[in-house]
Amino acid sequence: MKHIVTLAIAALFATPSLQAQTMDLVLFAEDGSKFTLIVDGDVKNAEPASRVVATGLRNESPVVMVRFADASIPQLRKSVYLPLGMEYTVMITTNKKGERVLRPTGEAALGTAAPTVVEKPVPTTFVDDSPAPAAKPASGITQKVEVGGIDQVTTVTVVEEDVIGDGTSEDIDISMGMPGVGFDVKVRVDEGGMDLRTGGTTGTTTTRTTRTTTTTTTTAVPATPAVAVPAPVKEPEVYRMPGYSGPVGCGMPMTSTEFDDARKSIESKSFEDTKMTVAKQIGRDRCFTTDQVKAIMGVFSFEDSKLDFAKYAYDRTHDIGNYYKLNDAFTFESSVDDLNEFLQAR
Repeated sequence: MKHIVTLAIAALFATPSLQAQTMDLVLFAEDGSKFTLIVDGDVKNAEPASRVVATGLRNESPVVMVRFADASIPQLRKSVYLPLGMEYTVMITTNKKGERVLRPTGEAALGTAAPTVVEKPVPTTFVDDSPAPAAKPASGITQKVEVGGIDQVTTVTVVEEDVIGDGTSEDIDISMGMPGVGFDVKVRVDEGGMDLRTGGTTGTTTTRTTRTTTTTTTTAVPATPAVAVPAPVKEPEVYRMPGYSGPVGCGMPMTSTEFDDARKSIESKSFEDTKMTVAKQIGRDRCFTTDQVKAIMGVFSFEDSKLDFAKYAYDRTHDIGNYYKLNDAFTFESSVDDLNEFLQAR
């Protein structure tokens, strides 16, 4: 008869490292479609999900690729500009032509997004363990002794089990010790042999005696403070401009006061190139309305500048369904055709 006792102890340590300035990207599908997010060739989720969080991105102009679990949906591939130091939320939605596009919906401080949750399959079959053999009730004696402010508790437990054996006996002595706890297990197995009176085989009685000694101190140990678990971050609601129900290009547009200050800053510049630089600086981290884009186009003197800014501002405009209103800001029909071709390619 062989008995094997195995004791395994494992410890894992993780040391955080300092990282350079990065940004996070939270991408979610408006219609709940599951997808795989690939940023600069790096796959960010092993299993397709309807919401994916990519953290620690170091490139301000990453190439974002979205590969849908539904093979009938064409994959998206777009190069975006996202300054470091922030967390950006982008929605996968459809434009007025029914095509899937990426629309920024908000930004927040780093570390506020809830991680991606990978859905695990639910097991369909279970196998119950075999029932344990019946054992006789255990009898035990517990003794507590206090020595110099230290409590020593010794428990002796005796358990008898009946089995059928081959008439042999064996003594097994197992002793183990850990800081503050020591225990000794002695097992004697007397297996029955041939009964000379009847010619039959006697049963086996196994007696297992366990002696456990626990050493504790009377000094109170302060309880470990509970670690607060942050509440899940709710996805920001998409703002809707009053009276508008078309597709949305960006989140909250500038207020009238904020826009008036921005337009005055552009108008104060003397050169066309400088005006364009300031206008794009303003649009880099702000959202326009179509009327605001049209007003800024009126600041430029040249047709090419108006067309250039109209193309630049499309991805930064809230009510992109009203973009047809910009046609009145052009002098030449060719500019209208050029902008229309640009929008159809989106």
